[in-house]
Amino acid sequence: MKPISYKKLFESKTNNAHLISFDDGNDYVVKLYKESESKALINEWIAYCIARFLMLPIPYSYLVEIPMEFFEAMPKSADTQFTSKQFASKYIDNCKNGHEVNVTDITNNANLASIIVFDYWLYNIDRTRKNILLQESTPGSHYCWIIDNADSFGSLSWTTNDLENRPQTLIESATHEMLAKHVKKEEDFKKAIQLIQVMPTQLLEEVVSHIPEDWNLTTVDKKEIIKTLNYRRYFTLHLIIEKFLRKVYRPLHRKNS
Repeated sequence: MKPISYKKLFESKTNNAHLISFDDGNDYVVKLYKESESKALINEWIAYCIARFLMLPIPYSYLVEIPMEFFEAMPKSADTQFTSKQFASKYIDNCKNGHEVNVTDITNNANLASIIVFDYWLYNIDRTRKNILLQESTPGSHYCWIIDNADSFGSLSWTTNDLENRPQTLIESATHEMLAKHVKKEEDFKKAIQLIQVMPTQLLEEVVSHIPEDWNLTTVDKKEIIKTLNYRRYFTLHLIIEKFLRKVYRPLHRKNS
């Protein structure tokens, strides 16, 4: 795919989400490599590939090439660097974020427990209402998409030492609470953990191996990512989710019953 025209810069905390039209006829939200957010694109790529394996509702994403002349004409911060690849997610039109919709029904409610478990596995601390998209199916009913996983592993610029010390506590997320209200069966959480635990380590290694070299992920970083993901999914994820069920999910459903 090749970019055709620049459309706009989305307002966000990082100011690094650019809407660009490509020659396949679609618009994509493109993120560039920034030195101050050195792990953001890495987090996005890893989270995307894992989400696809888990069959989560995430927009199709690609590693794309933005030509230098196109890159130079784009608005960007001073620490943005030109790299061989950029991260692009297909733009989902006719959506509103979680702040803009009073959700009464989510049509893909079977995905919601998996989204919550996914966030805890990757320690995504930024599942806010701005980072879900709600696409109206019928009046009052919406399909839920997840976007923006740049804060996976707890930071846009984590170190290997950070990965070793990620907490095993609940994430404060009003969005997780909102999604949990629409999870109809508690066993969906257990099924999500089981699917995560059967994901081959070799697949995780392959995902990491496709990260562009000029995104500056070291060999030590790569090994620590795999180590962290394996440790969390086999030894701590079920404990954290049980805590979530006990302190968040069950009280919500007792209140609403």
